[in-house]
Amino acid sequence: MARLRFLLAGLGNRGRQWAAILAAHPDAAFAAAVDPDPARRESFAAAHPGVPSFAELARGLDAGGIDAVLLATPPDGHLAQARLVFAAGLPLLAEKPLSLDLAEAVEIVGLAARHRVPLAVGLNFRYLPVSVALRDALARRVVGEPGFGQFTYQRNRDGRQPRLNKYPLTMRHPMMLEQSIHHLDLIRHCYAREVVGVACRTWNPAWSMYAHDSNVSCLLTLEDGLEVDYLGTWTGGWNELRFEWRTDCAGGVVIQRQLFSDLALARTGESALTQVPLADAEPFRDDSAALLAAFAAAVATGAPPPCGGEDHLRTLALCFAAIESAESGRRVDVAEFAARHGVAA
Repeated sequence: MARLRFLLAGLGNRGRQWAAILAAHPDAAFAAAVDPDPARRESFAAAHPGVPSFAELARGLDAGGIDAVLLATPPDGHLAQARLVFAAGLPLLAEKPLSLDLAEAVEIVGLAARHRVPLAVGLNFRYLPVSVALRDALARRVVGEPGFGQFTYQRNRDGRQPRLNKYPLTMRHPMMLEQSIHHLDLIRHCYAREVVGVACRTWNPAWSMYAHDSNVSCLLTLEDGLEVDYLGTWTGGWNELRFEWRTDCAGGVVIQRQLFSDLALARTGESALTQVPLADAEPFRDDSAALLAAFAAAVATGAPPPCGGEDHLRTLALCFAAIESAESGRRVDVAEFAARHGVAA
């Protein structure tokens, strides 16, 4: 398979991670980079000599020699950028979310379909070894039919740190659309079921540095009656990250005890958990590299792209259905919400 020549748009924190991944990846070649910040382009040129960089996406596209585009830019610019990419007939791998506006995300997915170009979204956590093993264990019913789950993510996230993007500090629903979106996507993906109903509350503690709600609590009803209780916060009262995803099944439990690793299970009568062996992986890097390999293979073979746009829309619609539930105070039927907003079932 020929190496796919990428233009990387966005040289912020996540963009620099992607730059290192692209430079080392056997299935990718670094064709060009784009960022409006001269200092970022200068730093990029020092780290990646010989790779041209541009201030504007249009100029980078016009330079030619590109097979695909990777967007690592803030989501509020994705629609305009996607229009340029698709007009050039190029496949696109975009960081999540596709947009902070559901209608814009629907438009981006529709544009990809009309231009007949692959569109994938950077839901790299699906490629973590722990996510792969959890999905497999649940699919094989290792401890029986899943019945209910609890997913807890508690963190005190300082959004002012230099390594973090700053726009979540002022956006609406930063926890839901920047963090919980990953978790709700993993719930859909690892259980291999769609969410049919959601009852949600979002709120902001008095001490929060975020302008809008940094706490999310959802009760999710999935297909076949599986219930999942989700709690996520960026404004916990302790700096230590606490994570647990427990799934109770007919014959035991499956528990992920660390954010990026540590999967264990026990059958009902057992007194101790048994560790599930996992491959070593560096979070954000190895899972992103695996996503990139899957995307390159899909472009080369014409197969459906991984984490495709339509799939991502179902996760995004779930997030916005949860927001509607929080704002209305009522449970929301996710299929009805999705249909109302032009998201295909």
